[in-house]
Amino acid sequence: MPKNLRLSKHSTINLFGATRRLWFLCFLTAIVGGSGCAPPSAARIATLRFDLAADPANLNPLFIAPDAASVELQVDRLVFEPFIDVDERGRPVPALLAEIPTVRNGGLSADGRTIRYHLRDKVRWSDGRPVTASDVLFTLRAVLDPRNPVRSQEGYNLIDRAVAADSRTVIFHLRRAWAPAVMTYFSYGFAPQFVLPEHVLRSQTPLAYASFNAEPSVGDGPYRFVSWTRGEGLRYAANERYWRGRPAVARLDVRTIPDPSTNLLLLRSGALDWNLLAPAQLAVVRGDPRLTFRAIPTAVVAGIVFNTEHRPLDDVRIRRALAMSIDREEISRKITLGFYPVTNMIQPQFSWAFDPAVREPQYDPVSADRLFDAAGWPRGPSGTRQRGGETLHLTYAQFAETATGVRVAAAVQAALRDRGIDLAIKSVSNAQLFLPHSGILASGNFDLAYVPWTMGTDPDDSSVLGCRAPSNYMRWCDARVARLERLALSATAMETRKRIYGEIGRIVAEQVPVLYLFNADYVYAYRKRLRGFAPNAFVPTWNADRWRLSNR
Repeated sequence: MPKNLRLSKHSTINLFGATRRLWFLCFLTAIVGGSGCAPPSAARIATLRFDLAADPANLNPLFIAPDAASVELQVDRLVFEPFIDVDERGRPVPALLAEIPTVRNGGLSADGRTIRYHLRDKVRWSDGRPVTASDVLFTLRAVLDPRNPVRSQEGYNLIDRAVAADSRTVIFHLRRAWAPAVMTYFSYGFAPQFVLPEHVLRSQTPLAYASFNAEPSVGDGPYRFVSWTRGEGLRYAANERYWRGRPAVARLDVRTIPDPSTNLLLLRSGALDWNLLAPAQLAVVRGDPRLTFRAIPTAVVAGIVFNTEHRPLDDVRIRRALAMSIDREEISRKITLGFYPVTNMIQPQFSWAFDPAVREPQYDPVSADRLFDAAGWPRGPSGTRQRGGETLHLTYAQFAETATGVRVAAAVQAALRDRGIDLAIKSVSNAQLFLPHSGILASGNFDLAYVPWTMGTDPDDSSVLGCRAPSNYMRWCDARVARLERLALSATAMETRKRIYGEIGRIVAEQVPVLYLFNADYVYAYRKRLRGFAPNAFVPTWNADRWRLSNR
């Protein structure tokens, strides 16, 4: 079994028919110490409530879009099963599969080019139809169909032959070995995918315009979709046919609440059952006897990307000087209270490929000043750096839904002001920042940007650091890294791949297309009546079938 992880410890519906005005009254009630608009006890036990930081753009997992909060992955995981999941301790566990393919059990060929997947017996779609190898092959064709705007075909485009040996067995043959294959296909990966119901979607092509994208009426996960009111929230009901058994919680009400302060208020008033906390919020609620807290090492690595297509960020001296101007240790200590430790690679610190010897430029304002001067940007009479009468002015993009990100932006702005740089902060929504094709990151309409990446179970980082890769927001291309990425993806020995990723990390640390800030340990707060809440490193909803609500 691949040992990719080593963790040490991760509305459409206005639930009670309340109007926006009524919700405002609820907030006021909660603020003055009341119980807010609490529903009757029976309703509270039957319904679990949580929130999303943004509205999903699409509910079809074929088109999952990246964002800082993994919004679409959270709700897609309620309705669909991955081939392989990861538990709260970071251990790979088969979900839709009966077992994880390995050389030892005959599921993986010695050369890594043939994978035999055995689907779990008696898994059914929520409408009663069996989940079969035919569904897997249909979804594979959908991923590879050029008409479908999937985030990435990486890895899937190496499959040159896929056949169903029987209704529960599918065999993939690859043109060449691809190291992340087993843990990535139809699992989390960097661009997650889930198996789709062929009998529902084959009549809805082209899938980019399928009604399923807004109403995923059939799934094989613990919950089935009920409704979606855009901008407000979603409603789900327990899947009676779920292969692990019907979930104990009958209904889920998922609200779209971008404002972190409102989320915290709703959690404390009892209107939400769990919520992700910004570290600064922990001090506010730490002593609340109604709440329990859980800190989870995550696969989220946040950094400041430099748009290397924009002058003067095409000059490595400027990028290194910017990096030396920012005190990452102070950001971790003061803004995240140490919950988000400083990191220097894009692999999470629990990954077997993480190399602690890699170091990006450390905080050194004196050396930063020298580099700015050497690059031809000395301070002018006003103290602002100039060249040929041009002021060194940069634009920093960040999204407002993250309390931590907002505070990081202010800290970076102050730090660069001290070095004579005029930094303007462009605050946009989560969707505006990450929207494919037209978003701020995709269009390149920024100089610096705060970006949290959720990495996959495999340490593959080619989707970020590869030339023209989908999440290479830096627009950076290095021939050495391109060659090493190819080697890492074709190697089968873990030690070989670890060495290669260390080499890539050292090149990134030297060239600094991105300054990694921290690898987040997320802190979740949940009400004591909620049992079985155990987020993993990728998504908090992975084990929603085990959630329970007590009367306490």
